[in-house]
Amino acid sequence: MLDNDGKGGGTLEHDRHEIIVEEITPSYGRIVLEPLERGYGITLGNALRRVLLSSIPGASISAVRIEGVLHEFSTVPGVREDVIELLVNLKHVPLRCYNAELKTLHLEVEGPKTVTAADIQPDADVEYVDPEAVICTLEAGHRISMDLYVEQGIGYAAIDRPRPAYLPVDALLIDAVFSPAKRVKYEVQDVRMGQRTDYDRLVLEVWTNGVVTPKEAVAKASAILEGYFRSLTNVLSSRPSQGGALPEDAISSEGEGVPAEGDPAEEPVRFFENALLARPVRDLELSVRSENCLLRGGVHVIGDLVGRAREDLLKIRNLGKISLKEIEEKLEKFGLSLGGEPLSDLGETEDDLPETKEEETR
Repeated sequence: MLDNDGKGGGTLEHDRHEIIVEEITPSYGRIVLEPLERGYGITLGNALRRVLLSSIPGASISAVRIEGVLHEFSTVPGVREDVIELLVNLKHVPLRCYNAELKTLHLEVEGPKTVTAADIQPDADVEYVDPEAVICTLEAGHRISMDLYVEQGIGYAAIDRPRPAYLPVDALLIDAVFSPAKRVKYEVQDVRMGQRTDYDRLVLEVWTNGVVTPKEAVAKASAILEGYFRSLTNVLSSRPSQGGALPEDAISSEGEGVPAEGDPAEEPVRFFENALLARPVRDLELSVRSENCLLRGGVHVIGDLVGRAREDLLKIRNLGKISLKEIEEKLEKFGLSLGGEPLSDLGETEDDLPETKEEETR
C-alpha cells in the first residue's frame, strides 16, 4: 500500500469509512461504503453478496397437498393454471413465519375468483407480506382445496431433496426459496480522499421480496460474517508461539492442565480442541427446532454458543429448557459446556415443567 507521498509503508485505515444509505424501500436498497483501502471494495462486496444470497434465514411454502391431485403433471378442474404453474406461484409467495415448527395452513375457495395469498386461512404465526400474490385463477362452479406446509430455513431447497416423513403420500414438494434476497449487485468505483485517488467506493444494491428490508438483510449478512471471523480471531490468537506453552484460556473445558513448556507433542492436540469453537452449530447434530432457535438468536458457531449463559439462551424465542438440556448434552460430547449457572438453578419447578414439555412437543 502507498502512503500520501506515493511511497509504501502505509497502514490500513479500516475505521475511517462512511456508510451512506442512498435509497431504501421495503424491497430495494442502495448502500454505499467509502472510502476503503484499495482492493477491499471487491473483498467486502463479494463476501456480502454471497452471504446475502445464501445464508439469510427466512420462511417458505415447502410442500402442498391439493385435493384430487396425485402428481405435478395433472390439472385441477376449473383452474386455469396447470399444477406445475400453481407450484411455481406458491414458491414465490413471500411470507414471514414466527414459529420454528412446521406450520400447516389450509386454503379452500369457490370460483369464480383469482385466488391470492389473502385467501389462505389466517394463522397467528404466519404473515403474508404481499396478500395480493396470485396463486391461481378459478372458474365459476368449481372449488379448490389445498393444505400448505410452511417451514423456516436458509438458502434454497430443491424439489429433489429427500422427502420429509411428516408429509402425506399425496403431498407435492416445492422448490423452497427461504432466502429473502432476490438479487444482489455490487460495483467498485474509485474515490478520492485528500491527495490519494486510489481508494475504493463500494456501491451495494440489494433487492428483496419484502420479508426483510435491504438494510436488515445487509446487517444480518454482516453479523454472520462477523461471527465467523470473531471465532477465527478467538481461536487463532490463542495459538502458542513455537516451543511455548498454551495460554491459560486455551485449557479445555474438562479442566485438564496445560502441557509442560517445550512439549510440542501436546500443543497441536490442544489447538485442535480449541478449533472446535469455529465450527458451525449444525455440527452438534441438534434437532431442527433447537438449531433453528439458535440461528434465529444469532448463534451460528459453537464458539458463540459456549460463550452464552444459560439464562441468555432461554430468552431466545421458542427455546425452552428441554432444548437447552439437549444443547448441553451435545456440547458435553465435545468436552464443552455453557456459561452461567446449572439448569437446576434457573428457577425450574415442577409447576413449569409440563408447560415447557408441551411447548417443545408443539
